[in-house]
Amino acid sequence: MASGKGKHASPSLTRRQFLANSAVAGLALSAPYVLTAQARAATKLVYIGYGGSTQDVINKVFIDSFIKETGIEVISSPGADLAKLRAQVQTGNVEWDLLNLIGPQASAAGNDGILEEIDYAVVHKGGAIDRGQSKFFNTYYFSRGGIGFNPEKFPAGKHPTGWAEFWDLERFPGRRGLRSRPEDNLEMALIADGVAPKDVYPIDVDRAFASLDKIKSSIVHWIAETPQTVSLLQNNEVDFVFTYSSRIEAARKQGSAVDFAYGPNFLTPGTHVIPKGTKNRDAAMQLMGHFLRPDLQAEFCNQTGSTPINPAAVPPMTPECRARQPKFDYPQVMFVNVDWWAENYAAANKRFLEWRLA
Repeated sequence: MASGKGKHASPSLTRRQFLANSAVAGLALSAPYVLTAQARAATKLVYIGYGGSTQDVINKVFIDSFIKETGIEVISSPGADLAKLRAQVQTGNVEWDLLNLIGPQASAAGNDGILEEIDYAVVHKGGAIDRGQSKFFNTYYFSRGGIGFNPEKFPAGKHPTGWAEFWDLERFPGRRGLRSRPEDNLEMALIADGVAPKDVYPIDVDRAFASLDKIKSSIVHWIAETPQTVSLLQNNEVDFVFTYSSRIEAARKQGSAVDFAYGPNFLTPGTHVIPKGTKNRDAAMQLMGHFLRPDLQAEFCNQTGSTPINPAAVPPMTPECRARQPKFDYPQVMFVNVDWWAENYAAANKRFLEWRLA
């Protein structure tokens, strides 16, 4: 699919930090950082996301408009993976320019020294957004993680609405699906075991794994690829699954019998990072900043039901989208703490893989 002069191929913050900054309105970005005509002609950015319906919307809202406004070619593909990113940087064979990673992995990658330091003079051209930023990653939205189910098969009262109920195999028997990584799983295990969302961090790892032991027998799919969190529901391969509101909303719009338990959700920063050693650093910074424009963020959230990082994106949203936005004071909402994960990801991931195989 081509657009303009380029083409694309479809394929944390703590709660306190977020609330403290939520009143700070981001300013609309002004004219983009300008590369010379010669530089534009020689530049071909590779953008890597998580695929599926969310990346389809990213392509339509952000990538196409960037191509049209700058003339810079962008190849957009799925396959975001921390291990592949690390291998590219360590071998000096960097093929990606801008990468979408969830906050915990982005923070860990920054600590590992495999990311370019962000030039906020470029990324925040026209006005800074005073939240969701760090030296090595920039947040552009919050994903909402929660429980997905088929409402025709499991109407109200027949499906879990929170993590204690997700863990209740007697009251809500059925096949479960969880992500094949420690983040989210350790948090939900603690909440299911009675820990309040606000008290999850620092994570009591031993208690989390003891809680996971109680539900392990019901996990029929450990899900590596994000789109599978919904396709497994659609194909009746799981009954209840950890998934994301954006994936469920997209599937519902296409007529699928799927639904999402709003309320006891995890808010995880969706971030962009730039691999260390990219040959297109300046253009990648420009594309990173393009994702922060409030008009584009509003349209992205209208189509996905996600939560924008730029408060100036909220007024342009549709009333329906604004009504779906999370209540940040709701005690069951948990903000994923990317700083904890940055420090503990490697050890937690090793133990999680060993636990799964045991």
